[in-house]
Amino acid sequence: MTKEKLNEFMKKIDNRKKPKYWEEFVNKNTKKHNIILKHGKRAFCTYCQKYFNKDVLVHPYKKDKCPHCNTEYYVRNNNIRKFTFIDDIAFYCKVDKQIILRIFEIESIYNFEKRTFEYNLQEYARFIPNLGIIVNNSISFFMYNMKIYHNVKIMDWRIYRGNKHIGKMPIYPYNKKQLFKNTVYEYAPLKEFKENYKYYNEFEMLQITGYQSFELLWKMGLYKLSLSSKYFNKKGSFYKRFGLEKKFLKFMIKNNLDYDEYRVLKLLKEENIDLIRKYAWNYNYNYLCLMNKQGYLRDKDVLDSYYFWEKEIRMICKYMKLSKFLKYQQGVKHIQIYVDYLNMLKNLNYKMKCKDELFPKRLIQRHNNLMKKIKIMDDIETKFGAYMRYLELSKYTYENDKYIIFPAPSVEDMKDEGEQQRNCVARLYLSKYIKGESEIYFIREKNNITKSLITLEFKNGRVAQKELSGNRTTGFSKEQLEFIDNWVNFRNLIEQKEKFKIKQIKYDLKKLVA
Repeated sequence: MTKEKLNEFMKKIDNRKKPKYWEEFVNKNTKKHNIILKHGKRAFCTYCQKYFNKDVLVHPYKKDKCPHCNTEYYVRNNNIRKFTFIDDIAFYCKVDKQIILRIFEIESIYNFEKRTFEYNLQEYARFIPNLGIIVNNSISFFMYNMKIYHNVKIMDWRIYRGNKHIGKMPIYPYNKKQLFKNTVYEYAPLKEFKENYKYYNEFEMLQITGYQSFELLWKMGLYKLSLSSKYFNKKGSFYKRFGLEKKFLKFMIKNNLDYDEYRVLKLLKEENIDLIRKYAWNYNYNYLCLMNKQGYLRDKDVLDSYYFWEKEIRMICKYMKLSKFLKYQQGVKHIQIYVDYLNMLKNLNYKMKCKDELFPKRLIQRHNNLMKKIKIMDDIETKFGAYMRYLELSKYTYENDKYIIFPAPSVEDMKDEGEQQRNCVARLYLSKYIKGESEIYFIREKNNITKSLITLEFKNGRVAQKELSGNRTTGFSKEQLEFIDNWVNFRNLIEQKEKFKIKQIKYDLKKLVA
């Protein structure tokens, strides 16, 4: 469903009326929350609104009993201002032959002044089978938490930290037979499903049974497979639906295969339930597919030997058949080194089909040689990049009678600056400097130009940071700060000149004469 169609669908849901006795149902199922307030060695119950003499213990999840109403409640300090309980409630509606579960949150908020709880109701999500949970515009998700607001004003948003678990909740008691009429659930064996799978909640039941294939699978006797009905929601012959010949149907029914066992049967194509279950329980399905493609599905020694090297084997099989690799003993013995070696061949643009390159006589020696070559190439590229960056920024070099500022000339200079200043300029800023994401400058005294004084970073049109030795960001002299300000003005002037540089127009004298 596209975003536009989903928005239209959600508007149709908005236009549906709530059930006739919805408010009564909400009131009936709203839990009357209360707490015990600690007053030194006395306590106050918000339910019966009475004091009692007892030194109750404030605990995050343990309760205490009120002797007047003989009920247990959580204990909180008398000066508590905010305390909230959250309960969920829902009802079904039907739009365009689609069942929707509208989920509401009952928020019980402690009123400090009245010392009682007040209640608020807000819809925050809609469950649409086969689409999942759709949140409406009263909820927004953030990292590790979500915000739900119960009024129009954003300032009234409440932050929920953690995971929102939607499980059992009161659901408005519809006549399900009437509700499910003209939907995919009309003839689905929901009653039988609930009797056999009592641990599934309402959401899971609707999700599983919301496919045409569910009814078919259940009536065929493939009960465990019906739990994965979405994978079989296809039309056509038995082979098109299952990817197997119909002769396997009796075997599938007899052993009541689940989805993992069914997938293994598709690979093995053998009516051996012990072998199927052994494969389904002990191996990853994607690994089995890989081994099936390479012709080693039934070779238990190979399956066991390389099960924990799946990632490496998958990479190796991009360049050769597994049978060829298994004959290369050095690679088999040092599989991690061999994978690293193949990656280096690719990065250096070697021919990946050359036998001498794929299977070197001395793998470790060849691997180490390639490592040196890559390191040299990386060093050359880095040094060249730093030098080009220096040439680019050297126009901003500036000096007065005492100080000079210039861009970092090379990698070695940045390393030297880091050692002298005891900072991380070379380790953290070299890559950014070369890529043009930042500018690094050295400020030195002209009479001692080799000794580091101030390291400066210029970024986004301003001095991002400046440091003296030992990462010190304070202690600059007035003279030094004035020099930096003058340099910034000078730098801005250079940039402005380049922006508005007047282009010289060259005239063709022959054309002018003509």
